[in-house]
Amino acid sequence: MPGTDPVMTDLSAEASAHDDDRITLRGVMIVLCSTVGTATYAVTWNSVGVALPHMQGAFSATTDQIAWVMIAFVIGSSMMTASVGWFSMRFGRRQMFLLTITGYTLTLVGCGFSTSLLEEVAWRFLQGLCGAGLIPLGQAIAVNAFPPGRYGQATSLWAMGFVTANVFAPTLAGLLIDNFGWPWIFFVNVPIAAIVLATAWLLVPETPKSSERLDWIGFTSLIICVGTVQLMLARGERQDWFESTEIAIEALITVSAFYVFVVHTMSSRQPFVNRSLFRERNFVLGEVFIFMVGAVLFLPLLLLPLQLQQISGYAAIDTGNLLMARGVGSVLGLLVVSQIRDRMDPRHLLTIGLAFTALASWMMSDWTVDIRARDVILSNFILGCATGAIWAPLSALALANLDKRVQDQGFAMFYLSFDMGYSIGTAVIIGLHARHSQINHALMNEFITPFNRLLTKPFEKDAWDITERSGLASLDLEVVRQSTMIAYNNSFMLIAFLLVALIPFIILFRVQPNPSPSTVKN
Repeated sequence: MPGTDPVMTDLSAEASAHDDDRITLRGVMIVLCSTVGTATYAVTWNSVGVALPHMQGAFSATTDQIAWVMIAFVIGSSMMTASVGWFSMRFGRRQMFLLTITGYTLTLVGCGFSTSLLEEVAWRFLQGLCGAGLIPLGQAIAVNAFPPGRYGQATSLWAMGFVTANVFAPTLAGLLIDNFGWPWIFFVNVPIAAIVLATAWLLVPETPKSSERLDWIGFTSLIICVGTVQLMLARGERQDWFESTEIAIEALITVSAFYVFVVHTMSSRQPFVNRSLFRERNFVLGEVFIFMVGAVLFLPLLLLPLQLQQISGYAAIDTGNLLMARGVGSVLGLLVVSQIRDRMDPRHLLTIGLAFTALASWMMSDWTVDIRARDVILSNFILGCATGAIWAPLSALALANLDKRVQDQGFAMFYLSFDMGYSIGTAVIIGLHARHSQINHALMNEFITPFNRLLTKPFEKDAWDITERSGLASLDLEVVRQSTMIAYNNSFMLIAFLLVALIPFIILFRVQPNPSPSTVKN
């Protein structure tokens, strides 16, 4: 316009942009609310494994029976993760989050007061159904609470709560169980969940609701596929996999349901999962990456406690203290990432995260049976720091450019891929570990002969006299210990190789200078 000062115009535009990029107190409170809600779910998720032996005694259950406490939860959680995106679009994100946190709080009380295994399994299934939505909904709420230019900071802050809760949960569970009993792993989260519910009721904003009808064929086929594959993975090792009729039937149902879902999604006018998601290249790549990351990233949390206690004889409390280094590293890593994420190419951050996670896994693959505490602390600290450089940039690369109309479905599918990767990765690594232990045991036994000169030396002969039953028993225990250690080393080495193999494909991600939700056409 004539008479307009160009300098003042530029300053005005800069001030307006600054205001649009400003973080408000309400936004911070919403991020905190969603983060704490997700963290309570993560704490319960990771605490139950520590409590299973105590539950087994309380319910007078066998090992196979008590395993259903975990199996029921995993099935319910996967089914909800698969469907929460559509329900959030249909009824609104705020309503779904409130419903989810309410149901989750009630199941905490039900699980804690259960007096029989059947009650506990039923409540755990409902807990999986109600609580799983806290992860995708929590991140979606956190991301949208900050301006588009602060997407990385919101993701990092939310990830800090989620990852840290996963790491510290076993230690917290051990303290609660030792001092108060196993029901308190559920009761401790009740007041926290109630506060999250009240805060969400007051602060979380409404979102547009869709009028689309439920695609029953797509919904049912996806739920059946996810439920049966999780059941198959949970029971496969106990049932000797495809030697079992049960596992073969579950595999057939899984494949059939997946085929129906894919064909129907491609041909239906209004599919249960919006097809536009799969036309976004970053999202498809992100699905592949989060599947692989889920398959390997949290496996050390499964393997290390067993390795430290079974192989090196660490006490449970000492094991928990040593693994705290990962939690400290996670917090520091995510704090750093939250500050530099918006000024650095997320592909570079993701490369650093994968490389250092592979390095830590490689370090663990080189341990001997005499595991030193400083080695555990160093490798886990590196692992924790690297986790922050994986989670936040990968979420941003895969999800930042989704249209808000399909954002909730995108988050749900992202975490469904993570769940599937984690389940399949756990099943594979446990199977490989058992197989490698047996193979190594057989190979090492070939050297136990009267002609082995090492066994004729005075010290070895006194400790492992192969002419005496006690000497053979001691020698067999050492062979078992060494062969199991080699199996652990192989598992960590495999994790390192898989992570390194992902790095070259990071270049396929596209990066926009200023991440903001873009329109994805149907």
